[in-house]
Amino acid sequence: MHSILSTLLGPLRHGGKPAGVPATPIHRSPPTLHVTGQVLNQLCLSVADLQAMPGHDWVARTSKAHMGHAQKTQTTGYRGVLLREIVLQAALKCDDPKGWKRAYVVAHANDGHSALFSWNELLNTEVGDGVLVVYAQHNEPPTADTEQLFLVSRRDRHSGARHVKRLNSIELRTNSD
Repeated sequence: MHSILSTLLGPLRHGGKPAGVPATPIHRSPPTLHVTGQVLNQLCLSVADLQAMPGHDWVARTSKAHMGHAQKTQTTGYRGVLLREIVLQAALKCDDPKGWKRAYVVAHANDGHSALFSWNELLNTEVGDGVLVVYAQHNEPPTADTEQLFLVSRRDRHSGARHVKRLNSIELRTNSD
């Protein structure tokens, strides 16, 4: 009498593939960034579109410590486009000439995580000079994670909340009274 487990694992013991396993690898579609909301120009940007825009490089150095002693320093380089450039290309759609004062940008990830930036913060502060939509990591071999778009805010003191992995859309909105 065969158990269910031996029935399922039987083909693997003999070098075969279990039923239901595709013969060819699954290919992921290249990442795209959708810019929606209150915009004059809705955008769907590929990595090639982002690479055609003015690019910026950033090198981040992080140290891991144990009991107050530095254990390991890691350097990661990023290449991307300022979020501000993408927002300006999409252009805010608002009838009020001062509507930009109440505008904000929401970056959305595939997993539901989001990060919020005010329009004024992106255009008029140093924070806006460091918010990158990253499309490449220096010295990193392509993997499922490194081939995804993500967003970093390099001027934040604590960047974790506004670090958006697997970025898929940017939404522009205004806070109407």
